[in-house]
Amino acid sequence: MGILLGLPIVILLTIFQSVVVSNIPLLHGTADVVLLVLAALALQERISTIYEWAVMAGILMGLVSAVPWFIPVLGYVGVVAFARFLRRQVWQTPVLAMLLTTLAGSLGMLFMQMLALQAQEVPISIVESLNLVILPAVFLNLVLALPIYALTVDVSRSVVSEEVEI
Repeated sequence: MGILLGLPIVILLTIFQSVVVSNIPLLHGTADVVLLVLAALALQERISTIYEWAVMAGILMGLVSAVPWFIPVLGYVGVVAFARFLRRQVWQTPVLAMLLTTLAGSLGMLFMQMLALQAQEVPISIVESLNLVILPAVFLNLVLALPIYALTVDVSRSVVSEEVEI
């Protein structure tokens, strides 16, 4: 899947995230579908342009969110790097790698966003943000991780052709 295919997919995921998913909160936390799709695609061997997808998704999510643009870029690139690392280390259990990537990526992204908002002098209580935003969002991400992983694996197998040796 090249960069040209990635741009419309990332744009559609960003629109879906900001229009649909953000309106389905648990307490005040929402799932991060872009993070989940990037993590699932990073666990696939055949997708070589996933870092470019992560940068594009980070820039787009930075434009539609209240945090500085570089926070989602760093977060998504970090999630992809962690997923690629886990794919090499835990190659026999990709579901475990997906859950670990989701947990670590969600916590990392949400804590970076909280710190960025505190640096912008937004009055945020750490305990309230942990209880009302971070933990519910991580829970939603973990619940959605396996269905999104299964869907992403099926779609990537049908879209990405395997090389045939003659």
